[in-house]
Amino acid sequence: MTESLAGKFRNIGRNLGDGLGPLLPSYLPVAWKLGLSISLLITLAMTVLGTVLINSQMEHMRAQADGYGRAIADQLADTAREPMLAEDQFSLKVLINNLVGNHTLRGAALFSPEGKILDSAGAIPSEVKPSQVNAPRRWQADEAAMTTYYTPVTVRDMTAGHAAVTLSARAIEQAQQSVRDAIITATLVMIAIAIIAAFMAGRRLSRPINHLLKAADAIGSGDLHYRIPQRRNDEIGLLIDSYNKMASGLLEKNQVERVLSRFVSPSVARKMMADLEQVKLGGRDVEATVLFADIVGFTQLSETMEPDEVAELLNAYFDAITLAATFYRGTIDKYMGDCAMVVFGVPESDPEHQYHGLCCAVMIQRLVNQLNEQRRKRGLPTVAFRIGLNAGHMLAGNLGSRDRMQYTVVGDAVNLASRLSNLAESGQIILPETILQDPNVVSRVRYSRAGQMEVRGKREPVATYEIEGVHPQSEALMEQRVRELVDQLMEQSSGQRP
Repeated sequence: MTESLAGKFRNIGRNLGDGLGPLLPSYLPVAWKLGLSISLLITLAMTVLGTVLINSQMEHMRAQADGYGRAIADQLADTAREPMLAEDQFSLKVLINNLVGNHTLRGAALFSPEGKILDSAGAIPSEVKPSQVNAPRRWQADEAAMTTYYTPVTVRDMTAGHAAVTLSARAIEQAQQSVRDAIITATLVMIAIAIIAAFMAGRRLSRPINHLLKAADAIGSGDLHYRIPQRRNDEIGLLIDSYNKMASGLLEKNQVERVLSRFVSPSVARKMMADLEQVKLGGRDVEATVLFADIVGFTQLSETMEPDEVAELLNAYFDAITLAATFYRGTIDKYMGDCAMVVFGVPESDPEHQYHGLCCAVMIQRLVNQLNEQRRKRGLPTVAFRIGLNAGHMLAGNLGSRDRMQYTVVGDAVNLASRLSNLAESGQIILPETILQDPNVVSRVRYSRAGQMEVRGKREPVATYEIEGVHPQSEALMEQRVRELVDQLMEQSSGQRP
């Protein structure tokens, strides 16, 4: 029976939680937590203080009422002493009747030493014998609270009788109620003021935390310029200063990384900035693809142009090469005068580096052709590229000296790609036969035999092929991307020209 009842209560609680869950906030703000905590403490303290004050005032007023009742009883005993000794009943009756006429005094009586009533008026508890009473008697008469006070009538250390007076408790109860209401009202007002002040203080105390939360959101969204302007001479102020210093450091690191990524590949820049201690001389053996794109007849062309025109021309075509390399996961290793060197498969691993290198070479030629058409329409000089490409084992890493190093790739495979680019003709993409021996590559490209080429540094002639295109699906995606990139490059060129 008990388990069944407990199960019902659990189900009710679960249903209530499920119903109220969507209505409750996902988290409780710190300002509310501080306000609620301080409010609860203040409410508890004020409640305890109000209870103590009420009890203290009630006891004090009760003591005053008892003192007043005993004083009247003592006064009655003193006044009635001589008439009681003289057995003057008439004087006693007049005395008692005159005393009862007071609106607060509801009754009075005189008793003999044996407890027999000599005379009385008003309300007197008849079942109580004065000789047995040492404390006030509190009782009810007609649903009204009464208190009777007794005092002996003494003559030379002898008890000649007892005097009793009865006071109505209504006046004291009304006074107590007034005091109780005043204290409760004052307590509630103070609690309300304290709660308002607590929430205001909580909101003020949580304001720097809200600033820190906004700052964290700003960093999460990439805004490293956000700073917290507030200054405080406490622990939160130290935390704010630490955040501002951290944000400044992150901004400086981001700026250095952005600048560095213009000289090395973005992936290399990120790795260098992520662990500066690892930036040291050394390399590792990798399987990668390297591409050299060289401008045909650049020396003769540059002699007829101004230096700023040469810079504009190189920047325009190198931008195109950069976009093509990025699209096919390539990394710009370096620009060497009028030649660009692109690697695939390092520093980021790419199992399709050979095919991506071929696609990038085709895309570069397509971009150059489209870019040339647009530049001719604007009366700008144009160029043609020849591309050599090779894949194989090579050394990749930081090469140079301890004071000046560069992340690059070196090896016989790299040298062969450079030699092939020098042997290629305008618009050609030349590669060795070894790349086409890969079934995953040869089935996705269109090629023709370029013949045996004598390559400096090689004892035997190298069998070479010219790449004419790639897989139709890759071609379709490439053509769409080429049109978008040419429009983008021409807009950039127009914006840079004065």
